[in-house]
Amino acid sequence: MTYLLHIVVALALVMAAVEGLALDVQQPWGVGALAFAPHLLGWLVRRLGVAGRFAMAGWMLLALRHCALGCFALATLALGWSESVAEWSGTRLDLWSWPGLEILLVLVPFFAYTLLAIDARARLLDRRPDQLADLRRLELRSLLASALPFALMIAATAALGLYEPLRVQVEYVGLWSALFAAAVLGALAWLLPWLLRHAWNTTPLPEGRARSTLENLAARLGFRCGELVVWHTGFQQSNAAVVGIGPSRTVLFSDLLLAQLGERELEAVFAHEIGHVVRHHVLVFAAWSLAFLLGADLLFDALGFGDSVEGLALLGATLLLWYFVFGWFSRRVELEADWHALETTGDPEALISALERVGGVHGSVRDSWRHFSAARRREFLRGAASDPSIGRRLARRLRNFGLVGGVAMTLVVAAQARELVLAYPRDQVSASLATGHYARAASWARKVPELEPELAVLVSRALSTGESAPSTERLVQLARAAVERGVRIEALEYFTLAYLRGERSVGPELDALEAEFRTGSR
Repeated sequence: MTYLLHIVVALALVMAAVEGLALDVQQPWGVGALAFAPHLLGWLVRRLGVAGRFAMAGWMLLALRHCALGCFALATLALGWSESVAEWSGTRLDLWSWPGLEILLVLVPFFAYTLLAIDARARLLDRRPDQLADLRRLELRSLLASALPFALMIAATAALGLYEPLRVQVEYVGLWSALFAAAVLGALAWLLPWLLRHAWNTTPLPEGRARSTLENLAARLGFRCGELVVWHTGFQQSNAAVVGIGPSRTVLFSDLLLAQLGERELEAVFAHEIGHVVRHHVLVFAAWSLAFLLGADLLFDALGFGDSVEGLALLGATLLLWYFVFGWFSRRVELEADWHALETTGDPEALISALERVGGVHGSVRDSWRHFSAARRREFLRGAASDPSIGRRLARRLRNFGLVGGVAMTLVVAAQARELVLAYPRDQVSASLATGHYARAASWARKVPELEPELAVLVSRALSTGESAPSTERLVQLARAAVERGVRIEALEYFTLAYLRGERSVGPELDALEAEFRTGSR
């Protein structure tokens, strides 16, 4: 989960740089110099620990855990890395339009810093070569599992981009864009069990008492899954999880968890994981996430922010709020899953024992972002065992929370669908301009009651060429001729038309003209 959040934040940093929040500096050499930061922090942690300054060493260790993001923030916002990539690739970086492969080059430093931080942390934990290798492999597989969904999305967009008419429709027409996004997310949800089984080191749970116990419990509860697997972590992590939706879902048990738990405890943990499924926790989370993000998008458009810097800042605030709401929800659904395990097994001490075995000293007294402390969960289980109304009351609250999320999602999705349908003619104007079908653009423009002035001007300029489908070379020629005549507004419009048609080489000239008009120096 940590790497997934880091990748999302890294993409947000790139968006911030592209939207003009970076310093007007280009020092790409500094991006390489930052590569020394992870091992420098690791050295500081070790020196502070040897000196007995454990509190400061703890802070430095926390900094090391997040230093890849910190270094990447400096690279993108202070050293002009994104702008350097734009110059080298000859394209304008614009994350609001169709993503290009240059985004992979922009993210290279982030992944390099992450790999260096993984190595630095591994060296702190164990210096034996075999243990170092195990720790690195575990972290690398976790990073791979987080990066794979983004890689598949980029692959899907790249494949779609090979067929220009379809790419333009998805890029410019909100309705098709939404359907494409839904299809990609659905495919990822379906493929997730397979992806994680191959990204992580997993094998089927071998035949024996443990497997028989789990299969008997699943049969008794009517729970179906594709496979029970062992997640080989080199005995570094103690965890269990259900991955995927529907009967093809996979249930993972880490090697350390299986080594730590007895038969009763393992059955209680499995009942807890089944509780997440039967209480529909993933669906509730998805409903609230859609309500949050799509609702924020509607709000931003209503306020007129759109793709502005203000809109980007509000998006960041929305994601931060979502982060805290998810943490609040996650801690409580873990309690509800505990309650399901208690109801299923009737044995609170089995799950309590499992929590104490895997929680460790810190886990037993401290809440985390996603889980209450083992002490609090132990208190809840014993309280609910003696007074079942405690568990039923929690279940009722979360059921109501889920119903509200479902209603909110339905209303927001309906409102978004209405906006997409209403915007369809206007979006088709942009799509027709992007494919050079200017007569079609004019036809769609007549169906829009209040077409934006900027778009109406582009349609008018496109028709002024007197050609049914002028080439991009012709548009660039007309733009440069307008520059020579000093008619810069005309040049700007022709350059914009050429850029819409995919002529990225005019990006610098278009940027220069746009800057002139922004500053008023015409």
